[in-house]
Amino acid sequence: MKNSYIIGDIHGCYNTLLKLVDKLPKDAKLIFVGDLCDKGNFSKEVISFVKDNNHLAVKGNHEVLMRTHIEKAMAGEDGQWNSSDIFGGNKTVRSYENSVDVLKEHLDWIDKLPIYIEIENYFITHGYGLPYYQRKDEKKYERAILSNRVDVDKYRDDWEDVSAYKMVNIFGHSAFDEVKKGTNYIGIDTGCVYSRKLTALNLGTGETLDEAVDGQDIG
Repeated sequence: MKNSYIIGDIHGCYNTLLKLVDKLPKDAKLIFVGDLCDKGNFSKEVISFVKDNNHLAVKGNHEVLMRTHIEKAMAGEDGQWNSSDIFGGNKTVRSYENSVDVLKEHLDWIDKLPIYIEIENYFITHGYGLPYYQRKDEKKYERAILSNRVDVDKYRDDWEDVSAYKMVNIFGHSAFDEVKKGTNYIGIDTGCVYSRKLTALNLGTGETLDEAVDGQDIG
């Protein structure tokens, strides 16, 4: 546990990721909370790093968007994902230009990503997944686990009462200025792609390490 680090949303910020990893032990076990792609400049490189090094990761909502839209986008079809800065898929498309074989490998890998990972009493998801813990294996709640936010009421009427849960939910998706800790959750997306920083959480000690965004990743 003391050698395991959970890393927040990277969104194609490859240089920032490498600098953060350099601060960690060489044999650290890395676990990613999804949203490896979109918005930043180096989605292909980030996914290659996680995939080729056999690091653990859960699926994020942007992996779903990428999987759904990128093949049409690479064929020249326009859509909201690759034409709107809100989703940032245009930068993902550019990162895979002349790399169709790599893209196919990455899409196969994305298809196999889990929606959650459990390690002892930690429940690792992309969105705030704890209110769906009892239903985590039901397909119809997958979107909610990917997209739920701790401070937004969008799905609140459908939440389970989590007050008695012994699990601690570690998630990304919602970008905070600093790591956000509640009674039974930790939000670790600190807005790397929004010119802030990328954070790694030590699963054993609860300590965090940060790296300010590298300008090459978002320029």
